[in-house]
Amino acid sequence: MPSILSQREIDALLSALPVEDAGSSGSSMSPDALRVGRPVKTYDFRHPSKFSRDQIRTLEFLHETFARRVQTALSAYLRTVVQITMLNVEQGVYDEYVRQVPSPAVLYPVTMDPLPGRAALELHTNIVFIMVDRLLGGLGKGLGKGRELTDVEQTLLETVVWEVLSAIKEAWVNIVALQPRLGEIAFTPQFMQIAPHTETVLTIRFEVRILDGTGTMRICIPENVLEPVMGQLSDQALSAGTRRALSFEQTQDLRRNLDRVMIPVVGKLGEADISVDEVIGLKVGDVIELGRRTRDEIEVLVAGITKFHARPGILGRHNALRITQIVRGEEDEEETGSDAEAR
Repeated sequence: MPSILSQREIDALLSALPVEDAGSSGSSMSPDALRVGRPVKTYDFRHPSKFSRDQIRTLEFLHETFARRVQTALSAYLRTVVQITMLNVEQGVYDEYVRQVPSPAVLYPVTMDPLPGRAALELHTNIVFIMVDRLLGGLGKGLGKGRELTDVEQTLLETVVWEVLSAIKEAWVNIVALQPRLGEIAFTPQFMQIAPHTETVLTIRFEVRILDGTGTMRICIPENVLEPVMGQLSDQALSAGTRRALSFEQTQDLRRNLDRVMIPVVGKLGEADISVDEVIGLKVGDVIELGRRTRDEIEVLVAGITKFHARPGILGRHNALRITQIVRGEEDEEETGSDAEAR
């Protein structure tokens, strides 16, 4: 018959266990954890972490590349300066994403062939109506209050969205050869169910600046879409993407987009310093001497930088400038010197 341990023997055995200080952690740890002395990790079953830090970092890199590409494409397409900055990549559940979508918003489901499922492209109405106004020949003024788009406005905006999808395709080329397809537009997320409410999703948020308007653009990608390429979302894919050179077609496409960008060119007739009192006293018919003779060359500024000298004149019924000299800056001289060394 087995012997029964005395209380003293039981106490001796318990004291030999590697138990943490009860005063510092006993109140926050379970009795089972105290007995074995192992740290307890919290796990939120509602917000499971499905993506590693390396995978998040790779996705950040991919969409920083996407932001630069779509910024160039939209600047050329809308004929104005567009600035797009990637803000962050967030991991959550689809139900949380839906609750964050403003009303109304412009939403497009995007099929990410050959990947399964669909992603969502969300555009804030602040920037949508500026884009539409530019496409209609306006100055790029938005609306004070958001609303749903008319059929004509939807058709115009869809041409812009295809530029965005083209940039997504180019940014993902090192991971998978995407062939994105656009679905029907929606103005509330309830009419665009791309994933179950508890599905893990990644939301990539961008800030878009067009003229005086600012808004957000978000891309929501469910976990099931990314699952086939999870193994490729790594630092190796990241470094491979940085080493990969642009193809001839991509270079030509980039060149065509840059050639269409409009930049301001200004002929500077002259300048003068006058006092505040003289400015206040100016009236119609007064003459301000610019300190430049009529036969002198004037400066020609490209995007605010002096690039040429020219002589003013008349061409037909318009004022005109005849370029007489190219002004080379330090960067131009360095490029010329490096070309000469190469030859």
